[in-house]
Amino acid sequence: MSAQRYQILAGLPSYGPMYVPVSPDGIPFYSEGFVVQFFNSDGTSWIGNFQRGLETFNHVYDFPELGKTVVFAYGQCYIMTDGEQKPLKTLGYGISQVFQASDNTLIAADQTDVIVIEIGNDIVWYSERISWDGFADLAFSGDTLSGLAYKPTSSADEWEPFSFNYRTKELIGGTYPTAATKPWWKFW
Repeated sequence: MSAQRYQILAGLPSYGPMYVPVSPDGIPFYSEGFVVQFFNSDGTSWIGNFQRGLETFNHVYDFPELGKTVVFAYGQCYIMTDGEQKPLKTLGYGISQVFQASDNTLIAADQTDVIVIEIGNDIVWYSERISWDGFADLAFSGDTLSGLAYKPTSSADEWEPFSFNYRTKELIGGTYPTAATKPWWKFW
């Protein structure tokens, strides 16, 4: 049986050691964020107050075999390394959904694109823009994230299907144009 490595707290503790403010830019802040207590292998612990992003998504993914914990605080992602109180990496601020693949990869969706976080390799990859503003009906199966991408300029249907393979990085569909088109005002 493995030892407990973290615990999500309902709020900042009213007594005990001071919490550690964790923010994307390293600048301390003093309002309550997403609060997580970490338990070190030497029996000590510390409390991280993670600065909020712009969404409602809160979750902790633990990778003890890799010595990492990934915290999502209201859409802001923090990749934490065991024994450290400063994040290895921060990304996003509007992540609304995350899916975990069998190979310790996290596939995160924000309002316009997808972020592939390879925990074992410390690689973060951003897709091209897929949606104008939002996704619906996201599902992850095998290696593929699929769902609907929002298209406000559509005359018929405002949602169009897409699929994204996180291993090959192949995108099919979506609503955001990627090919450069000739401007309407160019005559020649």
